[in-house]
Amino acid sequence: MQNSVENLLELLEKRGPSLHALLTRLTLRQEVAEDLMQELFIKLAGSKRLDKVDNLGAYVRTTAINLAFDWRRKESRLKTCSDEYVEAVSQDRTILTRLIDNEQLQVVLQAAEQLNDLQRQVFVLRHIEQNSFEQIAQEVGKTAHHVRALASRALARIRDICSKIQVQGQTEGEN
Repeated sequence: MQNSVENLLELLEKRGPSLHALLTRLTLRQEVAEDLMQELFIKLAGSKRLDKVDNLGAYVRTTAINLAFDWRRKESRLKTCSDEYVEAVSQDRTILTRLIDNEQLQVVLQAAEQLNDLQRQVFVLRHIEQNSFEQIAQEVGKTAHHVRALASRALARIRDICSKIQVQGQTEGEN
């Protein structure tokens, strides 16, 4: 048990900033990412299965992704008309451009929630984290070829879902 706590602390020191950045991109909110980081490491510290995990880094990243999408699902149920927008966008872009980018990202993340766990993990690691197919294959325990196929299917499904969301939004706007 002591060894797993040491490994966890070492992982926090090594991967903490990249995990925080991932959570910020998935939630679009800095303060939520900080809360989820705390929740992530509390959850991991209390886990009895940590000693049985082969790839601790992959396990932690998968847990972080799941926490972010769980938060997004819960938030979408509680959400009203008001949206908060990402503040960490470069200053030289117009407010309208930032709003459009944020709305498009919201639609993509909403679509990603509808993927199965493996497709969502591959999509996040490939298109948000921008990892190589080989890195993703190593993390998820699949071949690079299989990961490439999963990423392609996930992207096609997200495109399909996004187009349906946009068509639905247009028809609602007409009413």
